[in-house]
Amino acid sequence: MKAFIEAHYKMMDINNDGLVSIEEYRYNCITRLAVDDIKLVDDSYNSLVSEEDNKKGGITLERYQELYSHFLGNENAKCPAIYLFGPIPE
Repeated sequence: MKAFIEAHYKMMDINNDGLVSIEEYRYNCITRLAVDDIKLVDDSYNSLVSEEDNKKGGITLERYQELYSHFLGNENAKCPAIYLFGPIPE
């Protein structure tokens, strides 16, 4: 599972700088999802990242692994990790 998570992260980190930026997140989302408004994707990213993530310039692999664990194991429907793969349809 760890290798799967790392491989997905590496696919998102297009420029291989060790951070998934909003631009990389957008690209990942729009290649998989039909989105009417890019603002939905931006809002999802902004809900996903912490203040610390923003200071670093994006999501590190370590943070992505943390978010992935929350995505799988947190039952709270308002957990930010629900946006790990993009906007949630209403």
